[in-house]
Formats: sequence, structure tokens, C-alpha cells
Amino acid sequence: GGTLRQWAPRRLVAAAALLAAVTAGVTWLVQSTADGPDELRLEVYDHSTQQTVHTRVVEPGEIVRMRHTHSVTRRPVFETFSVTADGVAMEELWFDEFGPNLPAGPEDIGGTRTTFVIENGAFRVLHHGRLLPTVPLRVGSPSVEHVLTFADGTRLRLLDVAAPAAYVELRVTAG
Repeated sequence: GGTLRQWAPRRLVAAAALLAAVTAGVTWLVQSTADGPDELRLEVYDHSTQQTVHTRVVEPGEIVRMRHTHSVTRRPVFETFSVTADGVAMEELWFDEFGPNLPAGPEDIGGTRTTFVIENGAFRVLHHGRLLPTVPLRVGSPSVEHVLTFADGTRLRLLDVAAPAAYVELRVTAG
């Protein structure tokens, strides 16, 4: 047995320990939820190796530009994307010479009509934030040179993380 007076200090210590454990657990859960799911990452996923070959934290709305040399015209092509929690949004395509797989005017794509603008002898195709779940592409040879440039000026040459002709996807993940 024992009296209530003998058990009270033990119960108080047990209750305090339980309260501390619950508080620590709730604090951890709140911090991990705040740090995890809200954090977006842009990944380069290589289908030939079935691995994510590059990842970096990005902010919602962050602009990512991709430059490459068109394989036929040998002229520069710039694509501008923005990051969303739901994927990558196509913002703009810029080129200065028509070539295969480049538009010759406005297009209706997935319910969005592009705007085709001619400026200073070059062509800008505005995609108005058209959401893409991923950006699939074949990594070009060194003469094509796909390079991503992030908002902070950091550059990623896709040939540094994947082989020429590798099928990769740019995708956004949370957490």
C-alpha cells in the first residue's frame, strides 16, 4: 500500500515527465511540418539511371531559365519557367530564328493560347504561366549545351549531371 501522501510526489513527477514528452513531440511535429512540406525542391530526374541527379531548394514563384543551342539552326533558345507547388509553369520561349519544334505563331496548348511577339528581329512566345507537371527533355550534346540558371545566378549544366541524349525531367517536389 502506502498513503496518498506517499504516491503524490511520484505521480507529480510522472505527470511532469509525460507533459514534457508531449510538449517535445508537439514542438518537433510543428517544426518538421513548418520546415518540410512547405519547402519546394527542383529536381532533375534521369530516367536512364532512375535517379534524381540534382536537387535544390527553390521558392514558390522563383524564375528558372534554360538556355540551349538549337540543334538545327545553331542559334540560342531561352526558355523561362516559374516554380509552383504544383509543378513548373512555362512563362516564355525566346529565339531569333525559326527551326524545327519552334512555333511559327500563337498556339492553343492545353486550354491556353500563347501570345507570339516579334521584337528586334527575335520571337517571344508568352505561355502565361501554363502549368507543366514536369519538363521532359533529352540532354543535348556539348554543342547544344542545356544550362539552367536559377534566380540567385547559380548555373547548372545538364551535361554535368546526365549523359548526352539522356531523357530527364525537371520536376518540383515538396518536403
